[in-house]
Amino acid sequence: MNKKVTGVLCLVLVIVGVYIQPAFAQQKVEPITLNWAAFIPGSHPEIFGFTKGFINKALELSKGRLAFKFRGGPETFATPDLPKVTQSGIVDISINLSGVLEMVAPGVGGTILSRIPFEEERKNGTYAYMDQLCNKGGLHYMGRLAPSRDLQFFVLFLNKKVEKPEDFKRLRIGTATAGRALTEGWGAAVVNLQMTDYYTAMERGTVDGVSSSTITNWTNSGCQAVTKYLVQPGYFQSSVAVAMNLNTWNKLPQDLQQVINEAMIYSEKVGAEAWAEDRAKSIQKLNQAKVEIYNLSPDTAKWLVDTAYESTWAYQQKRFPDVTPRLRELLSGGK
Repeated sequence: MNKKVTGVLCLVLVIVGVYIQPAFAQQKVEPITLNWAAFIPGSHPEIFGFTKGFINKALELSKGRLAFKFRGGPETFATPDLPKVTQSGIVDISINLSGVLEMVAPGVGGTILSRIPFEEERKNGTYAYMDQLCNKGGLHYMGRLAPSRDLQFFVLFLNKKVEKPEDFKRLRIGTATAGRALTEGWGAAVVNLQMTDYYTAMERGTVDGVSSSTITNWTNSGCQAVTKYLVQPGYFQSSVAVAMNLNTWNKLPQDLQQVINEAMIYSEKVGAEAWAEDRAKSIQKLNQAKVEIYNLSPDTAKWLVDTAYESTWAYQQKRFPDVTPRLRELLSGGK
């Protein structure tokens, strides 16, 4: 091939390259869309916090390689069904009550008994162990939704004032599953309630109080109108966990798995800040409703909190003897 022909070919290749390369560069790779759902409505403040924290951060870090679609709250998937809906892959990510998550990952409900900062849980092996438990049920454990930094996620609402341990023996206290063991430990009569029944039970006097609600959920449902007292201190860590379908997780490239982890770490911090802000607003609502917020004496406060933890750990040990000792070791922080 002579030099003239070679030169012409080279010129052609250069020209073709000029037009072809931008065409390739402009091709958009379709993002991986992850469907997600929650046990609470999309209008709930904690869903807003998850969107602001996790979703937005994951979109930013993935640079368009991930997309998210909200499939709905309890109006779409019943709360007890949500873990299995995630396990089956109908949704990729779900926000669950940890006690409900135990249906597919036995023992994970013990995370409400944490007495260490949620940042420490990632460092000391708690998250790795939680992931191990979730893997058995076809799930990957992502983290907490809106952790409570002061470990006072639940609080006790009453219409009869208590000041010492003996006072609890004359009370009928309503509770969901998460608060049953601690309520029995305090010596009160237990009345099983759904969250939607709290207002009516307090209004009608079928219970003297409720032990398994947060301040924000209490005021969001208007229960301050039928409440006389809020007892301090509160107890336990957030009962809400975020989980992903294990097959979905395993199919993600390693760098996108890292994006999910980093976005979740960021989201937990945002969620903790949002939780504190919402709690402060809820206390204002309680004050406006003339609910008396009072502190127990130091001795009674210690009894209240210690009994709550010990009773609930005993309940967990009875149900999940194989996993509870390790989880308690990780979460107790020497207490």
